[in-house]
Amino acid sequence: MKTKQPILGGRQQVKVAIAQISCQFLNREACVTRAVAAIKEAASNGAELVVFPEVWLAGYPYWTEGWDSNMPEWVNGRVRFHDAAVLIPSEDTERLAHAARDNNIHVVMGCNEMDSRPGAQTIYNTLLFIGREGNLLGKHRKLIPTFTERMFWGQGDGRDLVVFETDIGRIGGLICGENLMTTARAAMAAQGEHIHIAVFPGSFALHTGPQLEEPDKAGYFWGNFAARAHAMEAGTFVIQACSFMDEDDIPDDFPYKNKMNTGYAHGGSAIISPLGVPLVEPQYGSQIIYGELQADMIKAVKAILGSVGHYDRPDVLRLLVRRERGWECADTPVNPPNIRWDDDVLRRSADQYDIDESLVYKVVEDIQK
Repeated sequence: MKTKQPILGGRQQVKVAIAQISCQFLNREACVTRAVAAIKEAASNGAELVVFPEVWLAGYPYWTEGWDSNMPEWVNGRVRFHDAAVLIPSEDTERLAHAARDNNIHVVMGCNEMDSRPGAQTIYNTLLFIGREGNLLGKHRKLIPTFTERMFWGQGDGRDLVVFETDIGRIGGLICGENLMTTARAAMAAQGEHIHIAVFPGSFALHTGPQLEEPDKAGYFWGNFAARAHAMEAGTFVIQACSFMDEDDIPDDFPYKNKMNTGYAHGGSAIISPLGVPLVEPQYGSQIIYGELQADMIKAVKAILGSVGHYDRPDVLRLLVRRERGWECADTPVNPPNIRWDDDVLRRSADQYDIDESLVYKVVEDIQK
């Protein structure tokens, strides 16, 4: 018998956290170590979900490139950006998964993801979703990188434009400018989000100058408006995670150091209620931010404006999403694409811990069932 999934997994409230802390810039291993510590801290303070900002693992490209770039600088920067990208799955994601399981907490990690196909070197701006049991729920690749980001990242597609069912509710997410893509947000809303993850490389103003992106100090960051609009339109909580970057975490020998627009990576994270009102106003500086999500808030707001229920008109308006099976209605149930382990990674793990290789494969198969 089909049953309706309860709001926030049937819980009255869920405590969540945002890891608004600096990453170890372009140092993948050190970033994972710092993330594990933050996951443990968030869980020790009662959080059941912790969110890391856009490409926190292992850093946003805050520098500028062009045909007039200095060749040695460009090569050095690109090689280091490439080497810091993470494979999904891999030993790096395995460490994060162990931290989630050991601390009984869900994790959403923004990362630079390396394409795992043989011969492909494309890097994607990706959100990785990890369940509290250490299972990789799935990932979402940014559909279209914004402005000069297109020089760094490939484009995602509709296969992973999905919402994940968890014991604390239905969780989905979009990356930075995707939160201005009306149809992308509508697709997430149509799948019944309870918690929407919106990640950014910082909080910035686009209207002040002299630089195009300046630190937002007056609350005019467009992410604030987008998060509040989606919260009310979808009747969901929004976890708005903005990066904080400590200049000391950028290696002194990185060729673009002191030439990077990191000023706006000063935080600005917030937590928004389904009525579009901040539960936690934008916060700045290095810290882990906490908030309590109350299921009754979704129930009350849905009674006023249920955008995917009584306030929907599917006889007039329908949204189609291109998935593997072709064009489908946005609210068609979707199973997230399986994240497959690379054979080489499994063999290395077996050798590292002196475990029979067949046993490792069996464990992975059981996890993926």
